[in-house]
Amino acid sequence: MNRIKNIILAILYAGLVISCKPEIHDVPVPATGGVNFKEYVALGNSLTAGFSDGGLYLEVQQQSYPAIIAEQMKEINTGLNFNQPEMPSGNGSGYFKLKTLDLVNGVFDFVILPPDATWTNKIPGTYQNLGITGIRVRDIAVNGYGANTTQGNPYFYRILGEQEANKSYLDVVSESNATFFTSWLGPNDVFEYAFSGGSDGIEGQPGTGINGLTPVDDFEASYDAFMNVMAGKGASGFLMTIPDVTNIPFFTSVGWNALAMNTEQAAAATAGYAAMIDPQVEAGVAEATINLVATDTVLSVGVIPDLADTTVFLQAYQAAIAGGADQATALQIAEDYVESQEGIAKIAFLESELNVELPAHLLGQPTSPELDPLFAIIDEQLATNVELQQAIAQTRDQITQAYEAGFLPSLEAVVAQQTAAQITALKAAGIYPTFIAGNNGFVIEVPVSQANPLGIRQMVAGELVLFSIILTDELTPQKAALPKPDDLVLTLEEIGNIREYTEQYNDIIEGYASTNMGILNMEVVYESIQAGAFIDGVEVNADFIQGGVFSLDAIHLTPRGYAIVANSLIQAINQKFGSTIPPVNISDYRAVILP
Repeated sequence: MNRIKNIILAILYAGLVISCKPEIHDVPVPATGGVNFKEYVALGNSLTAGFSDGGLYLEVQQQSYPAIIAEQMKEINTGLNFNQPEMPSGNGSGYFKLKTLDLVNGVFDFVILPPDATWTNKIPGTYQNLGITGIRVRDIAVNGYGANTTQGNPYFYRILGEQEANKSYLDVVSESNATFFTSWLGPNDVFEYAFSGGSDGIEGQPGTGINGLTPVDDFEASYDAFMNVMAGKGASGFLMTIPDVTNIPFFTSVGWNALAMNTEQAAAATAGYAAMIDPQVEAGVAEATINLVATDTVLSVGVIPDLADTTVFLQAYQAAIAGGADQATALQIAEDYVESQEGIAKIAFLESELNVELPAHLLGQPTSPELDPLFAIIDEQLATNVELQQAIAQTRDQITQAYEAGFLPSLEAVVAQQTAAQITALKAAGIYPTFIAGNNGFVIEVPVSQANPLGIRQMVAGELVLFSIILTDELTPQKAALPKPDDLVLTLEEIGNIREYTEQYNDIIEGYASTNMGILNMEVVYESIQAGAFIDGVEVNADFIQGGVFSLDAIHLTPRGYAIVANSLIQAINQKFGSTIPPVNISDYRAVILP
């Protein structure tokens, strides 16, 4: 199979952007406005820490958006201290580096730089950048969250002293002397579910909720506890909302239908799935049909005649009682009736009705309402009568042996007909993979259900493939057409869950807006990046690598991306509080480092 098209998107433009000499404008004198910038504290997760390229290392850490903002705040407060829990020089926690780039064929390759051996060593101190990689809002009040480097969060562990292992993140925040703060807490309450393909469900892994979506009530309670701490300090601040993560390169770099095939490849893949599916469908149809025939046969012989006879007898008995007969007389009347020609005919008619509608009932299809009480008796017999169950099993084995020996051509014809009908239905439902020359939807694994007995289907428009697939062998010619596991894709249902919870979390965050608390809508910031812009002589967009904003992990930002976030916050702070913190020139901050 040829290289999968539309998977690798790294097409870079070369050359320098040359801009005209900027004009000199009046620059406002830096002023605080209505804010006390004596101590600025930044709260959040990896995005606040400066995480980039799949890791946290010194160079990107020093260009985190809080560090950029703090540096600009020094124009107002020259004595501002802003300390970050800096990584050791070198690779920090380890990160991706672009190893090769083939512009002609659109192929790139990563090398993963190993972590520094000392990166988890404790460096207790007082820090103003409290961005902790991996933290969720639901985690902030957890005591022992940084207890050790294995069961706890190592990024939190390293900033705690030896006697502080049982502290929560909220404890550390409460010890700060913040007069102004920014908070980008919340993204990880959505990210974990999204980045794991929703494979552990909304609730996530038992006990921890890892890879799940934080219950909205838990999110609100934890966020409220955090805001109460900050309110107790009298600090002003800005809260940042959660953008729609499904629009970042981690979910947009690989198309749902990026499985490109020529005519021969499409035919071979279609035939390959047919060779796998058709026997599976036929076996399932044969098993179900034989079981139906065996059950129908045993019931028709061993249950229905007696049931019809008993039913007609009881009807005659009840009619006699209603006519005034005593019990003994009514019993004799009923006995005489079932032995009469009229009674025998009525029993035969009822027996025929039951036999005609029995297959439909066994298949769960509607039957005549007047027969429902009798079919309820049959169902009870099937569930509780051990001898009946044994008779059905024995009959099923006998029919199976005869079928497999080729002695039942009529049954074979029925199985063949129903197999063809089921295959047609599976194809119509998109469950039976078929391929064409051109782009095709990837095949994905889904839960086996009555509607989808195969447990696979092709992706549809709007569904997403995770960027992490590039780091696997799932796109190699040998495996590209094979079913993709759930942790590498997001279905429409999972995308709906992400957006629903994101909206509810953001409603909670936005509810804290007040005269001294601003809200920065990060979806608006991200949408402006996705739309593309020309800022400070640099073109930026949300494309992987060439867009300049997102780093090699396709999730976190480059220093240039963090500079855009810093400027967005600076602008919002100035507008909200009347301050004049100067913005930065984003061209002073790098994008992805090319090989």
